[in-house]
Amino acid sequence: MIVIARGKLTYITEIQRQQVNAMQFWGKHKDPLFDSYNFPVMNEAQREYWYRNKKYTLSKKCFGVSNLQHQFVGYIALRNIRWIRRISELGIVFDPNHINKGYGTDALKCFLKYYFENMKMKQLNLKVAIFNKRAEKCYENCGFQLQEIKYDEFEDQKFPVFEKDELKEYQQFFKKEGTILLTQYKHMCITKERYIK
Repeated sequence: MIVIARGKLTYITEIQRQQVNAMQFWGKHKDPLFDSYNFPVMNEAQREYWYRNKKYTLSKKCFGVSNLQHQFVGYIALRNIRWIRRISELGIVFDPNHINKGYGTDALKCFLKYYFENMKMKQLNLKVAIFNKRAEKCYENCGFQLQEIKYDEFEDQKFPVFEKDELKEYQQFFKKEGTILLTQYKHMCITKERYIK
């Protein structure tokens, strides 16, 4: 297992097959807004497919994040990689048992060095749900800048935010267009020029 980037609290490798198995034992978010961020339970065949899809698809790459105690705590994914334009989109997921420890910011900062210097990329885009303040703060600390705020399809189309009274406090973040559930996302990016500064 080759370490491709190292921070003060974490180190990063290309995703390993055994790490996908370890995700099955991650914790669960308690806030219902983050239910769709929980890693799904998968059988062996589904885990193999997930791994191969992330590992061997040209437009995707996935990296495992471990802490200095060698615990696998999260992963960083690139999707919609445009190799000619040198642009991609970021996804980052952490075990809920290991959030609020500084791992996300540490891992992302050292990953950006690898992304811009080793992969020779020019820009990294992301979108973050407007209610995900913890992630937004991490991205801002890593140098990402706001591009626009707009409504996009919410990841969990079955989220019953307008059907359950106990979810009433979350309705401010959502709206429906026909049968499609939308929420506001902040679209952010960092360029190589901004990273170097």
